[in-house]
Order: sequence, then structure tokens, then C-alpha cells
Amino acid sequence: MNKINKTISQIWDDNYVVPIYQRNYAWGEEQITQLLQDIYDASKTEDSNYFIGSLVVMLRTDGIFEVIDGQQRLTTLHLICKKLGILNQSHLSYDSRPEVEDFFNNLFASKSCDEFLEDCSKRDTRKIYHLVEALDILENASLHTNAGHDDDTVVSLNSMDERVRNRMAEYLNNNVILVRIILPDDTDVAAYFEIMNNRGEQLQEHEIVKALMMKSLKKNQRQVFATIWDACSQMNIPIQRSLSSLRNNNDPIFGREYDNLCEDCIHKYSLSDSKEELLSIDDILETKSNMGFASNDDNPEETEYNAIIDFPNFLMLVFKTYDSNCQLNSNYLQETYNNLQRIDSMDFIGKMLKYRTVFDRFVVKTTGSEGDDEYIHWIMKKPYKDNKGSLRFRNTFSTANDEPDENEAENDVQKRIVKQLSMLQVTFRNKKYKNWLFDYLQFLCDSKIEDISAVKIIEFLDKWMLKFYNQLLKDTADSKVWAFESLGVDTPHFLFNFIDYLYWVESRNQKPEHHISYIDEVQDFDFKYYNSVEHHLPQSYENIDEVNIDNIGNLFLISRSGNSSLNDKAPKEKARIVQGLSPKRRIMYTMTQNSDGVWNRKSIEKHCEDIKELLKISSDILNIKV
Repeated sequence: MNKINKTISQIWDDNYVVPIYQRNYAWGEEQITQLLQDIYDASKTEDSNYFIGSLVVMLRTDGIFEVIDGQQRLTTLHLICKKLGILNQSHLSYDSRPEVEDFFNNLFASKSCDEFLEDCSKRDTRKIYHLVEALDILENASLHTNAGHDDDTVVSLNSMDERVRNRMAEYLNNNVILVRIILPDDTDVAAYFEIMNNRGEQLQEHEIVKALMMKSLKKNQRQVFATIWDACSQMNIPIQRSLSSLRNNNDPIFGREYDNLCEDCIHKYSLSDSKEELLSIDDILETKSNMGFASNDDNPEETEYNAIIDFPNFLMLVFKTYDSNCQLNSNYLQETYNNLQRIDSMDFIGKMLKYRTVFDRFVVKTTGSEGDDEYIHWIMKKPYKDNKGSLRFRNTFSTANDEPDENEAENDVQKRIVKQLSMLQVTFRNKKYKNWLFDYLQFLCDSKIEDISAVKIIEFLDKWMLKFYNQLLKDTADSKVWAFESLGVDTPHFLFNFIDYLYWVESRNQKPEHHISYIDEVQDFDFKYYNSVEHHLPQSYENIDEVNIDNIGNLFLISRSGNSSLNDKAPKEKARIVQGLSPKRRIMYTMTQNSDGVWNRKSIEKHCEDIKELLKISSDILNIKV
């Protein structure tokens, strides 16, 4: 087996083919954006290399390398290199998939990715949908310039300064390293995969950190630590289910009704006269946890959901409570632990359990398919003990005393907080750099769980949004025009979502002194992972009647698939009112219908002025004194 470190420029000295037995390209927004963000972050330190993973290949007799493992990353890098101007010809092909061959041939024959995407919008691209979508994601992915700091801004490859983009391209070409592993040409590929699957996965960084933190603990402390750590790591399972053994003992950690947290119990559980033992990392990781998943009377189906953050990045949130300069990026997990002054491991595990308990109860999760923007549902639930003594869950801010059914209605308080949290989550979707979530959890954990007030949560989140908007306004300020008037596809997605949230709040309160046009048109809706900016009046109308199609009055957020289906349709064709439209989009459609399908310069400027007025009184809508 030949194993060599290769820069990306050296990787493209050769050609690669993805064999027919490999699945189609499937990376989505999260993976692509994270890869871009990692490269962008690493490029700030120009004299260091960034190792991006491995590429397992086998050399064919025709001199082309067959990709055995790593094709998703390699395909994405191929697209990034085209976008950044590093490659001018394709070095990647797919066996027996002519539509993919055509995709790459046409892409590299095009002058730009923008031109190619425009051409794709006019053709049937269903068989290469994920590749077209990946290219669109690369065009518009939101990259943080200095995540975790006050001067952080969001840019895309299209909007960033040309010098920064060139620096990033040069760094990617010369300093990003793939470990290319060449298998012998007589390798049985099927046997290779079986060996890879059976040998077990390499230790993840969070497992190494766990071992380091347990190293100096006594035996009984290690068991308590491992039990809580392992339970907390199961982010898609409620902590009360994961810790059923500690929930039902003589000192129930979640209280007699399962709805609290006894922070002193951890100390009681870990009392022991056992001496310290010097153990290896392997010995430590063999420590048996006592999680005791789900009692027989629990109902697992009741709590199936998807958390908005993974465990390594959740750990970073807790680490940041020890060091405010901590980067909320799990790439720096072990480095962060090593850089911190010695942490009391039992203090840490207690804090992590509180953060996880609060997270489960006061942070939204999703049900449904994460891969489908249209069919996710937001939930936020609290645990309780039913009249049979079983663990059950209901809406966090429910005040009812009866047994809820699975479709228990949300009260106004629950709706408001779910709306706030889902708005922030769809805006800041990445599992890394969740500064809003850190601020929110820190605010919650300053109080005992039983003292957390819905009124204070609403106030805190509204203030956070308003502060973020004002900072965004300051960063984008232009003395001649309103900062967000004509940014087109570079309009911050936060702004669209904030506008929708303000419309929704105002529609429920309707203060008599406010005069917001079309406010009666606003209906309930759910925030969704919409990340594509749609021009209601298509871009093909750009030079007609001196209309500014990039004006915010002509824009709304939509899914990428929706953007493709609406592309170049006239406003009259688009303006079909259906249930669940976001407020801004619904109002634009209503205005179009009310004018017999006409949507022009006058309509756009009118809606723009309405938006300005809405934002001008945002603090009053949210009852925040400035």
C-alpha cells in the first residue's frame, strides 16, 4: 500500500474515475459549506498546511486512478477548484453515467459557474440534481470571516474581496493536503471494504478528550462520568431516557417528577473511597457506563427527533464557558482542551449535564426529513411523569394538567418561542459557530430550571435578534442609500427571516398606532431551511423600465428546488397563494394578484418602503425599549 501526502495541485496531476459500484454524489449544504469554511479558516494562516482527509484509490491499466474511498470529498473539491479558477479542465469522471460526464464536460467548457447554472435552469437536470445543487451552494454558501468575534461578517465566494478569494484559491491549491493511498492492483475491493467495516472506526476527538478527562478520576467517579458523558453524546435521544438508571434510583437526578435537575446528585453518586488508578486510554474507554437506556414503560416513538447540533460542537459550547475566546468549532476540540487550564472533570460533567438538560427542554428540534426543506416540523418538549409513573413528554410551555395526545396544540407562548428559535436555526444552520445558541444556553443556565421564565426567554431572544440586526445594519451602512436596499442575492438571509418574524409578531398584536400594509394577509407559517434568493420579477427583466430587480422589494427566500422551478416565470404565474407561505412572500403575491398580475418598478418600490417602515419600528413591535 502506497501512502503519500499530496497537495490539491498535485492531486490534479492525475485523472480519477468513480466506478459504477460507488453511489452517486450526495453531499448537501451542510457538508459543502463546512468544507468551504474549513478551507477559508485555514487559509488565514498561509504558511501552514491543512490536512483534509484521505483518498483511497487503485491504479487502472489505462493510468487513471479508480476512487475506492473519498469520492464525495474529491467531487466537491473538483467543483470548488473550478469555481475558484484553479482548474480549467476536468480530471474526474464517473463510470457508466453519461449525464454526469456531460455535466463535467459542459461545466468546464463554460466561461463561469454562473453561466453554467443559468444554462442548467433551462434543461432537465433531475439525474444530476445533487451536482447542480452543489454548484449553487458553492456560489452562495455563507462563510464567517471571524466567527465567534464581534467583527464577524458573512460573505460568499461571489461577494468576498477578490484578494481574499485569490488567497483562498492559492492556499487550497498549495497547502491543502489529501493523503492519497494507492492500493495494490491485485486488491480484492470487496474484501477491502469488508476489512474496513470490521476493523472498527478510528477514535474520534471527543472520545480522546473523554479519556483525558477521566484519566485522573477514581473508579467510581469514572463510572459516573462515563455514564453521563455517554448519555449526553446521544443528541437525538432525550437525556431523561438515556439516563433512566439515574432517573429511577433513590436519589433521582431529574427529581421525582422527572422535570428538574438535582445538581448535587452527581457528587453523591461519585463518593467513593477507591484509590486512583493509572490506566491507559484504552483501559479508560473500556469503563462501563451505566446508562440503562429507556425503561420498559418509556415510549421511544414519542421522542424521535433531530437535534440542531452534534455532540462534538455541543462540547465546544460547554468549553466556551471556561474560556470566552474558545472557537465554537469542533475542529479545535482537542486543541481547545489542551489549551485550557486544568479543568475539574466532575465539575465539567455536571455543567455539561445541566447544559444538555436545558438544551433538551428549551431548544427546538425537528421531526421529519432533514433533507426535505418542505416537510420538517419544529418541536420543543419537556419531560413529565404520567399518572402511571412513566416518562412522557409534552410541549415545554404547556400549562394543561390533563394527559396530552400526540397532537397537543401549542399555546401562544410556545408558538412565539418556537418561532424565535426556528428563525435563528434556519438562519444559522451550520452546526459549528452557533454563537446564538451559546448566548441562549448561557442565559438559561444562569437560573435554576424551575425558575426559567417564558417571558424572559422571549425578551432575551428578541433583544438578541434586534442587536444582531443593528450590528448588521452598521456593518453594511452606506450613507447614500439604505444598507439593504439593493443587495440582490447577497442580501443577508437573516434579514429575510427577521422581516418574516416581525410581520408575524405584528399580525398577532396589531398595535393601532402601527400602519403596516397588508398585515391582515399574514397567516401562520413555519420557518424552513430556505437558502436561495428568488427574484419575483425575473432577472431577465433587468433592463426593462429601469427596474432594479435586486431591490429587496423584489426578493424573497425559497428552497433551491423551488428556485429552479420558478426560474424565469412571470410574477403572475408565480403568485399562487398556498398555505404556509412566509409573510413577505405572501404579501408580494397578494400585491401581484390585486394588480391583475402586474408586478413592476412601482410595486417593488412600494414593498421596499413597507419593509423599511416595518424595520424602523421593529423595537416597538417587539416591545423593546431602546
